[in-house]
Amino acid sequence: MNTRLDRTSKPIAKPSGSDEVRAAILAAAGRHFARHGTAASLRDIATDAQVNLGLIHRHFGNKDDLIRAVLESHANAGAGLASRSTDLAGAVQEIFGHNADGGQYIKTLAWLLLENAPIEQFQTQYPTINALRELATGEDQELHLLAAFALIYGWTVFSDQLLAAFGHKPRARHQVEQQLSVILGQLVSSER
Repeated sequence: MNTRLDRTSKPIAKPSGSDEVRAAILAAAGRHFARHGTAASLRDIATDAQVNLGLIHRHFGNKDDLIRAVLESHANAGAGLASRSTDLAGAVQEIFGHNADGGQYIKTLAWLLLENAPIEQFQTQYPTINALRELATGEDQELHLLAAFALIYGWTVFSDQLLAAFGHKPRARHQVEQQLSVILGQLVSSER
């Protein structure tokens, strides 16, 4: 049996079947693109996913196709979080919590922007934002939603530097994020 160890030293079985292979590739690619941008190696992604490099090409095509698939997968997951809520504040807080824990989607977008990649070739649909905009009750609330996303995107990329600049110890991250989540909820709440 071909296995690798996860962070808790438990063996992880090599993916089998089309769905497992696709999921393993998307998960590994998400991690690598968030860390390295388009410089991420398809060979490293395949190794991390425990699949043959050829399976990336078979299931996704080239690197640009894989980036598009990763962004689409994350955007659809965010839209799923947003669409399960009838409350804009709660949905925004959920999105923040989801992105504070890794933020692969946002970090990948940041890399693409830094690399001057033509974003419109990678993403033209924004299902998470569209789902949240449907919960907004007016132009004012939509502007507050835009401000909330500025905070979410900025925190996802710059949280370590911001914590250090404000003198917070890394172990205080969770507490700070809980407080920011409350502020985000208040920012987009229709009851301001």
